[in-house]
Parts: sequence; structure tokens; C-alpha cells
Amino acid sequence: MKILHTADWHLGKQLHKYSLEEEQSLFLNWLVALIKEREIDVLLVSGDVFDTANPSNQALTQYYGFLKQLVGTGCHVVVTGGNHDSPGVLNAPRELLRFLDIKVIGNAQDPIEEELVHLVLPKGEMVIAAVPYLRDADLRKSVVGEGYDDRLLALREGIRGHYEQLAQLCAERYPAKCAIAMGHLYVNGASVSESERDIHVIGGEAAFSAEYFPTGFDYIALGHIHKPQRIANSDVIRYSGSPIPLSFSERDDRKYVLELTLKDNKIQTIEPISVPIFRELRCFTGNLEEVEAALNAYEVTTLLPPYVEIHVTEPYADPQKEVYFGYLIREFEAAPFKIIKPRLSFTNRTQGADELYLTGTSIQDLSPNEVFQKRLTAENLDEETQQLLAEAFEELWREVAEQN
Repeated sequence: MKILHTADWHLGKQLHKYSLEEEQSLFLNWLVALIKEREIDVLLVSGDVFDTANPSNQALTQYYGFLKQLVGTGCHVVVTGGNHDSPGVLNAPRELLRFLDIKVIGNAQDPIEEELVHLVLPKGEMVIAAVPYLRDADLRKSVVGEGYDDRLLALREGIRGHYEQLAQLCAERYPAKCAIAMGHLYVNGASVSESERDIHVIGGEAAFSAEYFPTGFDYIALGHIHKPQRIANSDVIRYSGSPIPLSFSERDDRKYVLELTLKDNKIQTIEPISVPIFRELRCFTGNLEEVEAALNAYEVTTLLPPYVEIHVTEPYADPQKEVYFGYLIREFEAAPFKIIKPRLSFTNRTQGADELYLTGTSIQDLSPNEVFQKRLTAENLDEETQQLLAEAFEELWREVAEQN
């Protein structure tokens, strides 16, 4: 039996107001061909199918068009909701999709056993604990007077208890069968990029550790972090990563889907399969002459026109430099690539908020908490005051995020 693990498609995503629809469509078509070619039996999509809770008609068309292409392939699909997904949008057609061998779990289920997907296929049998993104309200009841740290501890214990219940149900109902858990969360130690905006990455919730996952699962298919990676040096706790780069900070990351081979109720192999690069993201830095030379020398090798970031740094503010920078942008408007993120900065003046970050990072790519932390670092405050302000901001931002 072959299982394919992917996540974080973020259909409808825009990069600096430029659409990623073309490369997402190419990826989905490539994925359908891969499923047919390698005779994949089960596809796992671990959250963030869409980039927003209210996806555009184009994004919805991409999603349903992809699922339609899988009908008749013999591939069973399990889709879970992520923090970017609306449970209502994902769950709306799930009763219909169930008849097409597509199981959708958009939010935490009550009773919890509704998250178990038992598959009996010609090549074998397995059970999937299809855990979606777990929201605070799914895991605990608020207590009057409860402190911030107490709420974080209760949240972590709620996530831990959720997986423990499912592991116990798997052991009781499907003993000796291969059990796979899905999840959409930040696990402590994961390497992140600037496109992961959720407060779980940088707030106290990041303390959820791989050791909290209970024994009994043969593989844990994670989503939420866009860089493919193993967790806690384990071959069986993995993020598949996003299939295409979603920010310039991911421009050098290799993108994969993960193929698991199951035999005799055991996972025999886990093989990363490289996703083709449909559109390159490139970044050029230096002074005006250096950047102009690099742009002139750049050769396009991808199917779609690359998206390019340029960051020109000059030592002193100079109106003539600013004029020439504008001319440089216009000069390359007809090039076989698109400059979508031009930046000009001078080292002899105070940096703006967007310039406090390394090249490849933009305010639009960051969470509010990250911007606030950088602002704190730039202020002349003692450590205790910084800590108090940081904790206050995290608590306020978390409350706002939950209300939204």
C-alpha cells in the first residue's frame, strides 16, 4: 500500500499582491499524474488547503477540480483543516465527498471517534487519526481569573490528551493495524519561515514537544510548517512542507511530497519526492550597479516567469540614486521575469520597520508578534520591561486571533 503525505497548499495565496494560481494549478496537475503513475492508494492533506477562511471562486475551483480528477483512480483522500481554513467551507460538501472516497475533517469532532478513518483496501488495512488544527475552544473551557501561563498549559495538555484518546481508540478498535496520525500545529524545534504567521510558532504554545505524541502511531503526518523536515530526529514524525515556496524566505527550500510504503501493517519506507520548480523566486542585493548587472545576467530556466526581489543599498541618501532606482525598475518591465518586491535603502539614515529585517523578509510576510518583538529589540528598554510588554502583547494578540 502506498500513502502520500502533503500539506499547506494555501490555494488563493498571493505574494506581494501577485497571484500564485498558475504554479498551484501546475502542482495539482503534477500531483494527479504522480498519484496515477505511482498507484497511490491514500492521499493525506494535513491542513491549510486554502490561504484564507473565505477562499476565492478560483481557489475553490482549483480544489474541487483536483478532487474530481482523482475520481476513478482508486486513491482515497483524507483532508484535515488548518488554521487558515474555514471549517465550514471544508465541511460543507463532506457528506457528498464521502461517496467519492474523500474524507474531510475540517474541525475537531464530537464524539472524537469521528476523527478516525478506517480504510480496508485491496492492498491492506489501516486507520488514520485525522486530527485537524485544534483551536482553544475545541480543547478546554475558559476559567474566570485564569492566568496566561495557566491557559497555555491547559491548551498544551488539551492537545496531548486529544492525541492520547485517539491512540487508545486505535489500539482498542484496530489492534495490530497500521495507525497514522495527522496534525496541523507547531511542534517545538521545527524550523520555520517568515510565511508562517500563526502565533503558535512564536508564542508560548510552541512548547508542545514531540515527546507529547503518544506511542501507538506508526507515523505522524504534520502540516503548518512550510519547510519539509523531521522532528526530534525521528523518521516517523514529519512535516511534508508546502509544495511551492510561499515567501521569498523559502526561495532556496527544496519542496517535497512524502511517499510511505506499507507492508504487513508496517511502514517499510518513507521516500521524499521532489516537486518540480514551476516558478523561481530570486533575490538580488547590492548597490545599484551590482543589482543592475545581476539582473542583466539572470537567465530564466523555469516554465513560469520568476518573481524577483531586489534590495539596493547605498551608503548615502541621494535623490539621483532614487531616480535611477525608479528607472531601473521600468527598464526591466519587459524582462522574462517580474520584479515584485523592489527596495532601496540608505545606510546613513534610521531604518524603517520594513528594513529592520533581513533581505527576503517583508512586513507582509511576518506575524504581528514578530514585528512587535523586533520593535522591542530596537528600543532602549531593560530586560524586565521587554518581557512584560512581550507577554502583554502575546495575550492581547491571542485574544484578538481567537475572536477572529
